[in-house]
Amino acid sequence: MRGPAFFLWGGLSVLASRWIEATALAAIVIYAGAASGCWVKTEVGKQMQADIVAMQTELEVVKKAHAEQRAELARRLDEVDKRIAGLKLVFEEYRRVTGRNAADFGVEIAQVKRHVTEMRGQVEVNGHRLEVIEKRLRIIHDDLSSQKVDARRREDDRLKKEEEARKKAEEAAKRKLPGIVRPAKQEDFYKLAHGMVEAGQYKAARILFEEFLEKWPKGSYSDNALYWIGESYYAEQDYRKAALTFQRVRKEFARGDKASDALLKLGYCFFAMGMYRESLPFLREFVQSNPKSTLAKKARKKIREAQKKL
Repeated sequence: MRGPAFFLWGGLSVLASRWIEATALAAIVIYAGAASGCWVKTEVGKQMQADIVAMQTELEVVKKAHAEQRAELARRLDEVDKRIAGLKLVFEEYRRVTGRNAADFGVEIAQVKRHVTEMRGQVEVNGHRLEVIEKRLRIIHDDLSSQKVDARRREDDRLKKEEEARKKAEEAAKRKLPGIVRPAKQEDFYKLAHGMVEAGQYKAARILFEEFLEKWPKGSYSDNALYWIGESYYAEQDYRKAALTFQRVRKEFARGDKASDALLKLGYCFFAMGMYRESLPFLREFVQSNPKSTLAKKARKKIREAQKKL
């Protein structure tokens, strides 16, 4: 492809050829006129001279344009060279920093592919292991479910038997007290049972108090009824059953009137069983909770006796 410089040179050559031809023609005409002994007309000569001057001026313009075109071309070539040099520097810097080339990236890609393949294989292996574990878990779950069902059935049977035994014991207890009429009102029923305690008939009192609690488990006298069952065992010197009963009073009727008395009696039960160290916390708690109680003096005395025993 021909650039601007080619056409510029072509125009310059044409103008130069025309100037040379015009100059030669003028010289020939002048020489011919001289040889023939006659001169060219003044107007013709001036016209020819004007054409030569015009051609010279045009030639100078073309030369100047050519020089400017060459300078512009040289400037652009210099810019292109600078850009190429800059790109080379950037590329070299990238290679220096990363230390990698296309071959390196190819190797890394191959490694990544290999790792992916290995991971897929591991995933398949793990998937198989999970299936095996899930099957085992299902088997274990089924076994546990059947065991739970069996355990629940056994527990239901046990509770059923206990309930039957309790009812039989109640019937037997009633048969032991066949001549005692049970009042319909709970207050009267409670007074009847409490009268048995005062009379020293502790077993009969327990039978009646237990019947009372079955009818009125949360009645206004229920905490007292349970407490006097404990007192009946304590009177019979069955301190273990008495302690268990007093603990029930504290647990089931924590806000009842007999909770504090049951606390004191727990201390007495442990003291009576020779468990002096175990009796101290209950006795001390009673004194701290009831410092002005008439029973606090007895509790303090019991504390001193327990400390001497230790």
